Amino acid sequence: MSAETHRWPAGAVVTGAGRGLGRQIAGLLVERGYRVLVTDLDEAAAQQVARELGERATALALDVRDDAAVRAARDRIIAVAGRLDVWVNNAGVLFTGPAWEHDEQQRRLMIEVNAIGTMNGTLAAVESMRADGGGQIINIASLAGLTAVPGEGVYAASKHAVMGFSLSTMADLRAAKVKNVHISCICPDGIWTPMLHDKLDDPGAALSFSGKLLQPHEVVSAVGKVLEEPRLVTTLPGWRGAVVRFGDLFPALGLALTPFVVRQGERTQRRMRKAQQGRRRIGWR
Repeated sequence: MSAETHRWPAGAVVTGAGRGLGRQIAGLLVERGYRVLVTDLDEAAAQQVARELGERATALALDVRDDAAVRAARDRIIAVAGRLDVWVNNAGVLFTGPAWEHDEQQRRLMIEVNAIGTMNGTLAAVESMRADGGGQIINIASLAGLTAVPGEGVYAASKHAVMGFSLSTMADLRAAKVKNVHISCICPDGIWTPMLHDKLDDPGAALSFSGKLLQPHEVVSAVGKVLEEPRLVTTLPGWRGAVVRFGDLFPALGLALTPFVVRQGERTQRRMRKAQQGRRRIGWR
């Protein structure tokens, strides 16, 4: 909770919280005193997380593409906690490979979950927060939302949409003299979560393995920091964000250097595959 609002924590919503990063963010919010609505398309996974987190957590099946369902989730946490303080848009989908290899359903799913889902959650939260003293919206974007990402073109487009929408909506809020609603974007490099666990053999995902593969707790820590002090854009790690932005200043140079970065990612994938195979062999003995 931002110190600026001077209120006790009340309600929070986390999308895509049935596993991985979303589950850990929900845990952080429970630890900080929030009543948390754990949402996920997989109802059983959401319920399991809520049981693990205890009495301050409630589960709800939610398809973030459904605007009416998203607004109903908002109303649910308000009914439980009295108001909505924090909304975390974490739900995401990733398919890798050149854009021309994705069928229409895959393209639509990434755009609708990653971009439209984030828009739905943000707008539902803004409507409530403007009327009830403010709050924070945290959008889990990606470094893919800031630069070119070979092998993840449609995913990158969806995350570019998240960034453009989030920053533009913040500009609109400030133009409307709304000062107590904040949007913070977290832009991590590749995170070792279930989204990447099955990508070690996928050449289209190489760029996600080319830098420091983040652990979920590192991203959760960044979420904790913006809860205390909202920040428009946080890149993880910071140096990687600086490199990405430098490449965007000189796009031709950035594209020329990209194959070298991809090869680094491929080397990391091979190394991790070998380590994983070694662990499996030990487990069989």
